[in-house]
Amino acid sequence: MISTRIGVAFALLLAVGGIAIGTTAFFAAERKTGDITGRLVQSRATNEYDGPPLAFPLDEFFIGRGSDGVLHAFYAYPPGYFGHVRGCKVVWDAAAATVATPPAGVGATPAAGPGLYVDPCGGARFSRDGTLVSGPADRNLDYFATSAGVEGMIVDTRQLYCGSAVTPLETPIAGEPSSTPTSTPGQPEKCERVSPNTKRP
Repeated sequence: MISTRIGVAFALLLAVGGIAIGTTAFFAAERKTGDITGRLVQSRATNEYDGPPLAFPLDEFFIGRGSDGVLHAFYAYPPGYFGHVRGCKVVWDAAAATVATPPAGVGATPAAGPGLYVDPCGGARFSRDGTLVSGPADRNLDYFATSAGVEGMIVDTRQLYCGSAVTPLETPIAGEPSSTPTSTPGQPEKCERVSPNTKRP
């Protein structure tokens, strides 16, 4: 009787262990070294949330409301050399201002602003809705696909889209279409995520 119970328990233990090892081997085979495929992330941020951007450091994005009134999930790495080559991440600076009054120079004091995403390595600054304000970046912040979930926003970190391109010092003439390239909302351009092997400062 006791030996039968021990035999059944041992067989059950082997079966569970075999399933665990098989499952681990399957997923290990599917993921390659440096895999950056992403995942779905459930956020509790809802359309009613209007506070400062929420940082998700493990999944490398911020959720914040843009000037368009919509919640966005911006990629933490700024576009360009400092984000994609050096591996620098933007930080939210609530005290940063978008303009300086009087004009920049000696004694200029920043006007109170809505805060900015700031690249501490390259100096690029992005407004609350991801638009490039200043700095060496060549486009607005990249962003992840989002959808509404039962308890808040769902961010799909497997789908990264490029922010619209910015051409410096280009001013469209009134009545003429702008030649500044932008990502079409219906067909955004997909971007590559930063490799985990990227040099960190």
